[in-house]
Formats: sequence, C-alpha cells, structure tokens
Amino acid sequence: METVEIAIADRRVLLTVARPAGQPKAAIAFSHGAFSAPDKYSALLEGWAAAGLLAAAPLHVDSTDHPERSAYDQGAVWRTRLEDQAATLDWLAGQGALCRDDWGLAAAGHSFGALLALAAGGAGVLAPPGAPTLDARVKAVIALSPPPATPPLIGPEGFASTAAPLLVQTGDADVLPGFVDDWRMRLIAYEAPAPGGRHALVLPGVDHYFGGLICRPELPGPAQAEGFAQALAASADLVLAHAAGDASAAARIAARSSDCSFTTR
Repeated sequence: METVEIAIADRRVLLTVARPAGQPKAAIAFSHGAFSAPDKYSALLEGWAAAGLLAAAPLHVDSTDHPERSAYDQGAVWRTRLEDQAATLDWLAGQGALCRDDWGLAAAGHSFGALLALAAGGAGVLAPPGAPTLDARVKAVIALSPPPATPPLIGPEGFASTAAPLLVQTGDADVLPGFVDDWRMRLIAYEAPAPGGRHALVLPGVDHYFGGLICRPELPGPAQAEGFAQALAASADLVLAHAAGDASAAARIAARSSDCSFTTR
C-alpha cells in the first residue's frame, strides 16, 4: 500500500491506497470505523486490490492515529468525514483517465464509516450546510457492520432513500452492548430501501471486527478468516458487477441465492 496526500481547503488529508497489479476495473472509497485508521484494514484494502479494484481510504480526524486529532472537536468529525469521502471519490474519479471512460466508483465503510458510504449512496443523513452527501457517481455501496438508526445523524426513515445497489454485512455475534444489543439492528439499511439491488450477508460466528482482522488488530482473536473471505468476495463482486459492468461477478452474486447467509430483495 502507498500513501497519497490530498488537500481539502487548508486541511491536509492522507489517503492509504491499495492498487491492483494490473489496470483497475473500478474503484472504492473506504471510510474506517470510529477512532480507527486505514492501515488497520489492510487485509480488506489489499483484498479488494487483489480482485482488481483500486481502493483509497482517508485518515479521518477522529482517528487516534491522526496527528492533529486534538485540533478537532466532536462537532467537526462528521463534517470532515463527509468532506474526506467526497474528496477521496474525486481523487479516484481522476484515476479513471488512466483506465477507461466508463470508470465506476463505489463507496464502502465499516461501522461508523458505513454511514458515510450509505450517505454517498443516497441515505438521508443530517449534514452541515454545504457538506457533501449523495454522489451520483457511486454505483455500489458496501456497508460493513453499519450502525442502526442513530438520531440526529440518521433516523429510521433516512435509510429508505438509499438508491445505489447495496451490500450490508453483519454477523450473529456483531453486537456492541449498550449501542447495538442485537445484530439484527444493523440490517435496517438492507430492510428499509425499496426492493431491488439490496443484499445482506449475515455470517455465523462473526463479530464486529472479524476477530481482529479489521479495525482492532490488537484483539486476541481468533481471527474469523472464513467469514472475512466471504465478506471480501461478496463485496468485491458487488462493486465489479455494478461499477465495472462485470457479468461474471453479477452471476456470482445471483448464485449466492443458494447460500442461507446471503439474501436479496
């Protein structure tokens, strides 16, 4: 992986970028979970790159690894995250000139970051004046362990306006006591939009961090490698199918109908 620096007004933003070996087929802007950092998702970003996707993840100001974290209060976190995602999509769009004219973009995120991806795909979130949300260039949304309705940022009705094809991933151990006491709460993003192009992947035995494979590598594990591989494959296929027009990826998504952990509406 490499680090690329971009600018948003007078603010410097570092992108962690994972590139495929050959020409990328499409691109993903990824938003990390609260307080985490892109390099704690290296298995995910590199896995997408191995599938032929260009992945870029900004270091948000709430990260404990951000060098200027103390300069931002809680009120600035959501605004700067929205700005970071939009600027990352802009940067990725510019990389498309190296590939082909129908270059496709996707938005992805984990936990709090998944709410950013949903916003780019059309979810109705509370946003400061002028802050970017919906991005018509986004052809697919990957929401890994997304939060439930979280007023004032988003109410239950906010998920209904999600327009882009969507994959919501969770697991039956994906709980955070006191916030998400039942993993089924995370499926609101899958259940709320009108049927069509909505997919849910519920993995048995999988928790919020895949046993430390993403977000919190300091966890003792054991790593939930099998579930992670399934999430990686399904998410790559959704992006390839909708952002790259890959018919074989679309066929693999359709074939998942025989898997009890994968549902479509």
